[in-house]
Amino acid sequence: MTNAITRVRRARAALLGTVVGATLSWGAVAATGVIVLFALVDLAVPLPLGVRRLAVPAAAAGAMAAALIVLWRGRHARTLARVALYIEERVPALQFALATALDAATAPGAPALEQAVSRVELRGALRAPVARALSLPAAALALGMIALALLPGGTLERVLHPRPGDILLRPAVRAPLGNRLAAVAVRVEPPGYARRDARIVDDPTSVAALVGSRVIVRGRGAAAGATDSLGAQFGEGGSSRRDTLPVAVAGDTWSVAVTMPKKPAVVRLVDRGYDRLLVLEPVIDEPPTVTLVSPARDSVYPQGKGRIALFADVQDDIGLSRVEFELLHTTGTENHIETKRTTLARGGLDHARTTTFRGAILLDTMRLGPGDVLHVRAVAWDENDVTGPGKGESETRTIRIFDPRKRDTVNVNPAAAAALDTSILSERMLIMRADTLLRNKRRLIDTTYTRRSMDLGMRQDALRSRVLSIVYDLEYVQGVGFVGETPSSKILKKAAEAMLDATTELRIAQVDDALPHMKRALKFLMDARNAKRYWLRGLLVTQPIEIDKVRLTGSDSATVAPRDPRDRGEEVRRRLLQRIDRALVVVDRSPAAGSDSLRMILVDVLTEARDVADPLRRAIDAMRSGQRATAPLIEVRRRLERETVTAPTLSDWQGVP
Repeated sequence: MTNAITRVRRARAALLGTVVGATLSWGAVAATGVIVLFALVDLAVPLPLGVRRLAVPAAAAGAMAAALIVLWRGRHARTLARVALYIEERVPALQFALATALDAATAPGAPALEQAVSRVELRGALRAPVARALSLPAAALALGMIALALLPGGTLERVLHPRPGDILLRPAVRAPLGNRLAAVAVRVEPPGYARRDARIVDDPTSVAALVGSRVIVRGRGAAAGATDSLGAQFGEGGSSRRDTLPVAVAGDTWSVAVTMPKKPAVVRLVDRGYDRLLVLEPVIDEPPTVTLVSPARDSVYPQGKGRIALFADVQDDIGLSRVEFELLHTTGTENHIETKRTTLARGGLDHARTTTFRGAILLDTMRLGPGDVLHVRAVAWDENDVTGPGKGESETRTIRIFDPRKRDTVNVNPAAAAALDTSILSERMLIMRADTLLRNKRRLIDTTYTRRSMDLGMRQDALRSRVLSIVYDLEYVQGVGFVGETPSSKILKKAAEAMLDATTELRIAQVDDALPHMKRALKFLMDARNAKRYWLRGLLVTQPIEIDKVRLTGSDSATVAPRDPRDRGEEVRRRLLQRIDRALVVVDRSPAAGSDSLRMILVDVLTEARDVADPLRRAIDAMRSGQRATAPLIEVRRRLERETVTAPTLSDWQGVP
């Protein structure tokens, strides 16, 4: 009996080894098959990078699935009884003596069963099934390895190690037979100050990068023919000038390098009768944003003593270089005024994007006298060494030291005078920002332009409130026996009215109409500052005016200067729409020429109607891949036409936030 059990155990060991070997072999076959499938599809049609990155995980999943199937089918090899029955099926002469011998190990007659088993030769019973179970996956694996070896160079690399730029690893098209511009890879190297890694984009329609970035366009097929037919030209949008770019050749790879300009531009690649356009989209490095948190408002100190805490929030889109607090110390009389600039708490930020900067002013050490004025602001710079550095400034706070010598003559609250000085600086800053926003209108999408205009409107309204508070302080001075208008308050009221008009225009994104009102408000503020603000001692009274006697008696005629026609954005968008319509007509005759026309339009869209750039780019990509571009082109037309969506009823919003 012991001899029969030993035979079955040996057979089980052989079957278990076969199952393990078949499991590994079929898993390798499945993985190889998935890799070959991805490679063949990528060879026929270039697969996107994201799809190719799924090749190795898919191969691992296929190998795991095949291995589990083989293990499941060979799971009975672990049991002696099932192994004995397996042998019985292949050796009919046993007549179930082997299986019976295992079940009757303690029963009478077991020696007879042992003798019946010993008379049968079992060595060759498992040879054929074991060989078949191992030879089939081995043959399939060999075929898969041969298929991998026959793949063109670079195809397997694209599947096993996908990365941006590996489109150049695809089989090169020989120059006499095809277009060497059909597949290109663009490497973008940001400027050093950005501290960003280089990135590679495969076969793009347009490339967006920081101004000053190095853009390198690479292609294959330089060894297939003469390289003197390869060329490149560079030109900015709206300019007819085209500069020739040198073409570098290294082996079978050609390359063209260009620096990202400040304005949208296009690179035209040429190869014999073929050409290709690549749009360059510059990304502007915004200057830092600085907010002076403390001191929160203008102040008047009775003496030049004490400590003033400085606190500023600073942030930048890429990285900050340094920040500092700047002081302007003004001293002297009307006949002789001296101004001294001082820097406090300068600090490096080492590419930080956000920071909180602190400092302090020790008035005791500054030797401030009565009537001296301190202007405080925070200033920050970024690390832009290409078009900058960008400089950001906070609002200016004014700190005035009260002069008791003017107590008897000055009839103005010192705090109001300090606030007036700051209001002038703030209005000048608002005018500069509004003018910058107006000049950059064509580069911004409508939502961004409207949001920034409304933000300026909020700031203008806040400044108007500050001016009205000064008016209140001037007209309701306590302790002098006078309540009413003063020469300064009359001028400041006119400034507040001009600010109200500017706020109204800014809130509806009419920056060009708001600027004249803002400049008029600044003029009134300057007049109010230069006006005399003192009165004689004693009780001041107002002189009553009989309105009926003076009504309509003025001799000043109301004259209005002619206004310049507004450069409406609708005209620009209408011209773009007409160009797109003409390009679509060309598309029907020649898709390649129409696609190039749309690329040239994209260069101008990036400057004049940036909100149209995204759908237009999607339309160009769809046309390049042979897909329908109807949906993105419809979106382009709708945005250019500024279609108004009407609702049959009013919305549910009732003014409750």
